[in-house]
Amino acid sequence: MNNRPIGVFDSGLGGLTVLKELQKTLPNENFIYIGDTAHVPYGNKSKGSIYNFSKKIINYLNTHNIKLIVAACNTVSSTILSDIKRITPIPIIDVITPLGDFFSSQKIKKIGVIGTRNTIKSNFYNRLIKKYNSKSEIFSKACPMFVPIIESGLSNHKIARIMGEEYLEELINNNIDFLVLGCTHYPLLKPMLKQILPKNIAVVDSASVTAHYIQKHLLAKDSLSSNNAPGKIEIKITDNSTEFNKEAKLFFDNKLNDI
Repeated sequence: MNNRPIGVFDSGLGGLTVLKELQKTLPNENFIYIGDTAHVPYGNKSKGSIYNFSKKIINYLNTHNIKLIVAACNTVSSTILSDIKRITPIPIIDVITPLGDFFSSQKIKKIGVIGTRNTIKSNFYNRLIKKYNSKSEIFSKACPMFVPIIESGLSNHKIARIMGEEYLEELINNNIDFLVLGCTHYPLLKPMLKQILPKNIAVVDSASVTAHYIQKHLLAKDSLSSNNAPGKIEIKITDNSTEFNKEAKLFFDNKLNDI
């Protein structure tokens, strides 16, 4: 058993979708979440900048005696994962690799992947999907405006719908069977995306898959918390953000402590 907290980080709000699933799956664990609001979005930054931002966050988390780090950012996961694993002896789990179990259990003919420019450019998803479904056709689309829209609190605004229709048109026309949300921000747009997508297209995101993957990891390492009481969530951001505070508290039904 291991009662040390789990560190989770993202460029901003998106990783909260992973944090919420982690809390649901591992209710007795303590979490420290870092949202890098000073540098969001990561999707249009250089690899060097993303590495430097992540390094500072990881070094900070290391001062809090954590047992595990979750890189709850697809851009980090797809571009610098091997680099940041060398920063710390603490295990780091990303939010893309856990989807291997999902892809291995599905026979997928046509799959669409949406993400930030850096995630799509990395081809990380394409390689993972081809590893398990070599005959799948993959159609990728960078959606650079989605993260700024979400971080600005405009997920339910008509601008989100307009951009969604623009980004998804090509994928829909290619008759995809699955749409992978290749950014932890994007589940916040699910209601809008489901209005645009034909009903036969299944939407896949990594939040719950990652949470169960981490549960298995902790169980295998005998590192689950022995606490009987619900764990605590501590959320920190790197710059003041009224929208982050508002959206985060709404997302957790106003049950969060001060950010």
